[in-house]
Parts: sequence; C-alpha cells; structure tokens
Amino acid sequence: MAVGRTILEIIYYLLTRKEPYQELGADYWDRQREAKIVRQTVKKLEGLGYEVKVEKVGA
Repeated sequence: MAVGRTILEIIYYLLTRKEPYQELGADYWDRQREAKIVRQTVKKLEGLGYEVKVEKVGA
C-alpha cells in the first residue's frame, strides 16, 4: 500500500509542477547521508565549544 501511495504522490507532484522528471543519480542517497553526517558532527563539535570550518579535501 505504501508503494502505491508513493507512486501517486510522485505523479501528482510531476503533474502539478509541470516539470520533467529528473533522475537524482545512483549515488544520491550516499551524498545525502554524507551531508547529514557532516552537519551532525559539526553541530556536536560546536556544542562542545569548538569552532568548525568544513573543507572538502581533494582525493
């Protein structure tokens, strides 16, 4: 039942916004999880009194 509702919500969103569907990519959830971990870690460190500057290091 939940899958059907989700599909209907997607269809409704696409029809009401009149925007084409955009594939988010295979690594979408990995990127979201990474961003969440960074936000949580920064918040914890700031709560402990640290000033945090986040920079992505080149591989």
